[in-house]
Amino acid sequence: MAEITWDERYYNPAPLPGDVVLPMPCGGAMVFRAVETPNAGGSIGDVRVTLGQEGEDAPYLNGLRRSYVSGGFASGEVTKGMFWLAKYEIAEAQWDAVMLDTCPERTPRRRGFVPAVEHTMLDLAHFAERYTLWLMTQAAESLPQVGETQAYLRLPTEDEWEFAARGGLAVENAAFRAPRPPMTDGEEPSEFIAHGGTDSAGGKLQLIGTLKPNPLGLHDMLGNAAEVVQTPFSLIRHGRLHGQAGGVVKRGGDARTPLADVTSATRFEVPPFDVRTSTVSADRFTGARLAIAALAITSADQTEQFAIDLERLAQVDTGGDVGAVEGEIAGILDALEANLDTPQSQQQLAVVRDTIVAARAERNAQRDRSIRLIAQSGTLMCDQVLQRLFNALAIGSVLPTYDELEAIAIEENDPGLLEEINQARLEALASLQRLEDQVALELTQYTNLIEGLGDEYSLPLLSRQITLISPEVAVYGDRRVRCLATLSEHLQIRIIDGFIDVAAVQSDMTDIAQELSESDL
Repeated sequence: MAEITWDERYYNPAPLPGDVVLPMPCGGAMVFRAVETPNAGGSIGDVRVTLGQEGEDAPYLNGLRRSYVSGGFASGEVTKGMFWLAKYEIAEAQWDAVMLDTCPERTPRRRGFVPAVEHTMLDLAHFAERYTLWLMTQAAESLPQVGETQAYLRLPTEDEWEFAARGGLAVENAAFRAPRPPMTDGEEPSEFIAHGGTDSAGGKLQLIGTLKPNPLGLHDMLGNAAEVVQTPFSLIRHGRLHGQAGGVVKRGGDARTPLADVTSATRFEVPPFDVRTSTVSADRFTGARLAIAALAITSADQTEQFAIDLERLAQVDTGGDVGAVEGEIAGILDALEANLDTPQSQQQLAVVRDTIVAARAERNAQRDRSIRLIAQSGTLMCDQVLQRLFNALAIGSVLPTYDELEAIAIEENDPGLLEEINQARLEALASLQRLEDQVALELTQYTNLIEGLGDEYSLPLLSRQITLISPEVAVYGDRRVRCLATLSEHLQIRIIDGFIDVAAVQSDMTDIAQELSESDL
């Protein structure tokens, strides 16, 4: 592998676990971060996202729209689970290392790591091309293999860029929809964004990695240098992109942009050519960052898997009334097809069938998202029940102490102390009763949730969705993981036995609470 001789403090001033470092010519390096896009659709799956912002003054520019993203690289058991995006904007030293025919005499110093700007769209594409070819010939082992093909470098698409700028799946849905990624208490936007305010960049480009990263570990997605993306500009038309492709898109605002105008939805159209000077457009505050990309079709055998996964996405679930009705519709269409004897009528039926399948696939995707949200809610409910049971166990363990204290007060003939002890016991018993009432109510709600899922959907479908949310649940700790496993067991009991017993659920929860309580001692 090509040797990296540059000072890491310059090309990666804020190292993080999970950084992927690719070598560059002249002893250089570029750092990338994984952007997770797990999905339940296999080789043809993707993640649905809502981009843009509500209430924009220019909805044709920054308005809401639905989109989909998917990485080409496997992540865990997910076939297409992530892509990589450069951690920092392309720096001048990195640009020179790739684009100059000979290496500079001296190793670049810190001042060489301001964003590389004033390059055209074609220049940036050429940079990605030259860098990819160098890696293929000089450091091929550093580029991931995808099936029978090798990864390559390109500019990110606009949807990839905004998904990453918002924090991707590293933030909750509400935070993803906010104008900017979340900050903790006490943090200020100027700690993350080099904007045009006097408390920030004030019109001067900053060195890469000077400010804090977003939740994915990416720096300067907003502010500093605006960033060119691969996708041509299109207007927003009521929730979708307009059909006409326009000029070049730049995203994120720059060091001159007022903070109020710097959001994850900020986007502008740039003419590719300057009609006044008859030259290619380039801007001294616009740069870019690269993505590590993969081909969509990576082997000859993959096409069969595409067909299998497409069919599965539109598959009728065997559980619930909806599945039964859809099965009847499929049977009717099959019967019609057997009785059609003209090419025209067969073609018309094929259109009807394709329309139904496409609608079912979209409905299935919505169904699966709903199942995941309900399962996450059930896991949270279980966690709350366990906490209340912990509290009840703690109160229960204290109750014998009141008996001992009462005996002491009686022996010492201290009526004042006796009254205090009895009052404390009554308060403890009242607290215990409130906890028991809350547990009973929440267990009923939890059991109703299990009953609803088990009544509507098949076990294989539910198991797939539970597997998919497992990494998200694991972030909240072992107790939440245990709750998800318990929910899965309860769903299995409900579907196999045809019912779920509240008392049995309460016994399970009490056993878990007791077990976890003892393990904490």
